[in-house]
Amino acid sequence: MGEKILVVDDAAFMRMMIKDILEKNDFEVVGEAEDGVQAVEKYHELNLIL
Repeated sequence: MGEKILVVDDAAFMRMMIKDILEKNDFEVVGEAEDGVQAVEKYHELNLIL
């Protein structure tokens, strides 16, 4: 698997499309969020290292 990615977009359909494209290009989608607040919470939850 490639780089770890957290997908953030307010539209569920767009998150699904982005996730599909990324996974087909060997990226690892580790989570999704619909806004910045959720993204920060998810980042801490997953304990990602930049």
